[in-house]
Amino acid sequence: MGCVTAPLKALGCLGLLGALAIGYLYRDRVVDEGRRLLHRFDSAADSAPPDGRSRGRPGSRALAGARAKIDSLNGWRADSVVLTPSEVASLMGQGLAPAFRKELDSLEVELLDGEVTVRARLRTARLPKDVVGPLAMALREQEPVEATGPLRVTGPGTGEWAVRSFHLRGFPIPAPAVKRLVSRALRDPARETVPWQVPHGVRSVRVRPGGATLYGAPRP
Repeated sequence: MGCVTAPLKALGCLGLLGALAIGYLYRDRVVDEGRRLLHRFDSAADSAPPDGRSRGRPGSRALAGARAKIDSLNGWRADSVVLTPSEVASLMGQGLAPAFRKELDSLEVELLDGEVTVRARLRTARLPKDVVGPLAMALREQEPVEATGPLRVTGPGTGEWAVRSFHLRGFPIPAPAVKRLVSRALRDPARETVPWQVPHGVRSVRVRPGGATLYGAPRP
């Protein structure tokens, strides 16, 4: 039995020595690949929703990632790209109408089936008292809000977030009053949706839990 196992042990030692030699010769490549994998894991952890669902918050890394993906629509001729919830939150934070965005703090975005939910803390000074009702007497300077609606591209470089439901401190606001809230926040009585500045080259967006697909302009 020893005569049989001895050659196998020798072959195993030779194989191990060969693997070590190859690893030494290509150590720089191995280190680079290891760093690349670690960077991928770090990026995934950075953009992952905090509670395992399709949620994300704006951030400089997420914004840079979103812009890099959108560049591929224009420069690398990709047909579409998929953004993480954090990347969508960053684009919305940058692209929503300034008059509306400045009323919101602690922005968080959740991607649903065809819609986007935004959770934030809203400055309440501009809320119409007749819409808020008796709750107006108890409002603090900032209150938690939750608003949901589809995110659309309406033309080259332009889009809208059509808020269809709105909750203030957990209390639902009647649907007919939601548009008035939007108009008051935008200081434009004729406006019923929130303008969204769409990045150049994006012709449509499809929102799904876990990611939003941006489609580029048709190729000639």
